[in-house]
Amino acid sequence: MTTLTTTPVTTAAPRMVPPREAFRNACRYEWRHLAGLRSTWVLLGVVAALSLLTGPGLLFDLDRERPLSGASMGDVLAWAPLTTQIPTLCFFVLVLGTGPVSTDLVRGAARTTWLAANGRRMAYAAKSAVGFLVGAAVAATSALVGGVSAAVTLAVSGAPQPTWGAVVWPVLRFVLWMGCWALLCMSLVALMRNRIVPVVVLCLWPVLAERLAGLLLGYVPGLGGAADWLPFSAGRAMLTDVSAFAGDDRAFARAMVGSDLPNLVALVVFCGYTAVLTAAGYWAYTRREAPTD
Repeated sequence: MTTLTTTPVTTAAPRMVPPREAFRNACRYEWRHLAGLRSTWVLLGVVAALSLLTGPGLLFDLDRERPLSGASMGDVLAWAPLTTQIPTLCFFVLVLGTGPVSTDLVRGAARTTWLAANGRRMAYAAKSAVGFLVGAAVAATSALVGGVSAAVTLAVSGAPQPTWGAVVWPVLRFVLWMGCWALLCMSLVALMRNRIVPVVVLCLWPVLAERLAGLLLGYVPGLGGAADWLPFSAGRAMLTDVSAFAGDDRAFARAMVGSDLPNLVALVVFCGYTAVLTAAGYWAYTRREAPTD
């Protein structure tokens, strides 16, 4: 009689993914998803084309006898034009910034969560990191292309060059602004759980609703200066050094900015608002996390 023996089958225990590796995996997924969209490259192409037009645009209001100051050139690279009350580049990064969480709403689940073993918390961290870096990188590239275009145009027209070293600080503030803008876009989508309403809010609040709110606050006793501390008033003051303008230009710039905060103070205020809203988005996004214990 033959005796059959069975060999026990051993299965390897599932490997616990370290948080750092999970974060890298989630960031890699977010970037691949963003880079795989045709709309991303169409938007970046439009941004590149508009950046190249920065130099020719200087010819409409160019003083060939007096060089542009570093602050003025920084405003040219960031605003294009200042009368929009938020940088034109924001309208393009708005699409990229709202995408990561909007994708979750469309598909009904966070696919990044399945890739990042540590769940929705890790997914939100990856979305935040990639969104901030993409927004900042787009702004840096736009400023670089626009600066080269401006330098070539000034050289060809025979106009004096600005002190390019003085342009670095305004451009760094602009890069930080765009990184924060991408976080604001993503956070509002997470808070509102909607794809359209956050876009409407981000288009109307800085240019209309906040101006009206600041005006109304001015009628409240003791709150006359409150408008200076509103989010996008501080953001505009972060970008533009009003003291660098002279005469009528200074009055116009102050009216457009709507805040008398110094650049550094305004930078801290705007980044503080961004941090608070990002934390609120984190709470809204992760409170639907399934319990792990």
